[in-house]
Amino acid sequence: MTNSLYSDVKGQGHNVVLLHGWGMHGGLWGKFEDLLSQDFTTHTIDLPGFGFSKNVKTTFTLDAITEVIESYIKELNVPVTLAGWSLGGLISLNILQRNNVDLNKIIFIATTPSFTKKKDWEYAMELSVFNDFSEDLKVDYKKTLKRFLSLQTRGSDLVREDLRELNKKLNERGEPVLKALESGLNILSNTDLRDKKQNEISAMIILGEKDTLVPLAVKSEYEKMFPNLETVTLKKTGHAPFISNPEICAEKIKNFINE
Repeated sequence: MTNSLYSDVKGQGHNVVLLHGWGMHGGLWGKFEDLLSQDFTTHTIDLPGFGFSKNVKTTFTLDAITEVIESYIKELNVPVTLAGWSLGGLISLNILQRNNVDLNKIIFIATTPSFTKKKDWEYAMELSVFNDFSEDLKVDYKKTLKRFLSLQTRGSDLVREDLRELNKKLNERGEPVLKALESGLNILSNTDLRDKKQNEISAMIILGEKDTLVPLAVKSEYEKMFPNLETVTLKKTGHAPFISNPEICAEKIKNFINE
């Protein structure tokens, strides 16, 4: 095991970088990744502290993690499409706003600029939910991870199938670093990347109709931030639409990138 960032690279053509969510790793993308790699070169990264990037040296802050991903993208030396799910979406948005790398397009999957409610932001979860997860991590992080997976699949018509897939993938690449888990929850709890300044990049947001973490109402905020926005809502799905409907997700993204 090295201390370098791990990425599984497949396919050929335009480069698409995939960033996973909290507690997971790049292997989670599974069938969805295989479908995308039929048309593009996919880079499914294990974020620092997770999967095969367990030993990557970083402080696990949002900017520190972002810098690691930026370095990887810069080494490709070509414009890329960046796609982030959940926590990976926050990192993607931070990369975009820092403007240090060349992005062709950006895709947000079941993510939001701010995961917790504020006085002027109701389209999110109560901060207490994430605080409870943070406290539970100190007692039994394995049980806490499984409970978080259950929260992600809640509401989906395919809840049993989705949860089975998430649990199967959870420890395929080893256990995550506890500090990465703690810091990841802190990022989800305290980050607010809502931006009144519009960005001209072509963007896509894919949301699950029954997602209990990211409500459909966040679309209005993305519309303010991105005038060139394409919105996809997948019916009967929760927080992991690319697991519930990998074919539809892949098709929508392929069409979006090729436009």
